[in-house]
This record gives sequence, structure tokens and C-alpha cells, in this order.
Amino acid sequence: MLFIDGLTKVLMNQATVRIKPVIALFNASDDTVDMVQRMLSASDFSCLVGCHFSDLKKGRVDFAKYLAEREPEVVIFDVSPPYAENWNFLKTLLQNKAMTGRGLVVTTTNKMRLDETVGRDSEALEIVGKPYDLDQIKTAIHAALKRARDPR
Repeated sequence: MLFIDGLTKVLMNQATVRIKPVIALFNASDDTVDMVQRMLSASDFSCLVGCHFSDLKKGRVDFAKYLAEREPEVVIFDVSPPYAENWNFLKTLLQNKAMTGRGLVVTTTNKMRLDETVGRDSEALEIVGKPYDLDQIKTAIHAALKRARDPR
């Protein structure tokens, strides 16, 4: 038996049991974090609760270290008002080499406003507006996983 980042990988008869993809979640709402974490953990994913987006902005959490230690395949960020400020901060995080090879899903309370702020960049992202159907998040995660695994 091998242990990888708190997840168990079982080897039987030379076959490896598939491990659920690990998803990191950065959000400001505890209720949303709880809802999304439960949904993801009950489906195709293993969900790590990241931290509040503000903890990243204030430097209380080292983003690169967090990702290096936990190795999520997809990172979900919630971008809340003020949209321009938080979007610019997210763009800074995305330039961190720790994000290389990881998928990204962005959630927001006002998708239309964030789309206006993001502009052309939104074409390369999975942006899910609230109130969102949990299936939308799963679909967005699958698309982000596909892009991360095959970045052509």
C-alpha cells in the first residue's frame, strides 16, 4: 500500500485502483465551501478545502507551498466583489509556476459582471455563476481536468 498526500493508493495484482482527482477550493463563503466539498467528495473527486481568498491576498497562506504539498489537479477560485481587484489578484496567482499543469475553475456571484471584467481572458476559463447547479461545477471541473491533462 502506498500513501500519497493523505490519499491511499492500493496495489492489487499489479493493477492500480484509480484515485479520485484532487480538487482545491478557495472561496469566501463557508456554506459554499461545505456544499461544494460534500458534492465533490460524494462524486468523482477528492476535495481539499483551500482557504478563504482573502487569506491568499493577505499572505496568511503561501499559495505555491499549499499547491506543492497537496498537488491538486484542479483549483477552484471564487472571485467576489470588487471584481477587478480580485480578478487582478487571481491573475497574479495564475502566473505562479505552482499553477503549471493544473486546471482552473472560477466561480462568482455575478458571472455577467466578471465576464465584463475578464474580457477575452474568459474564453480560456470555466466560469460558473451563482446560483449554480452542482452539475455545472462537475462539468467545469471535467473540462479543466481535460485541459490540464492535454494542454494542446
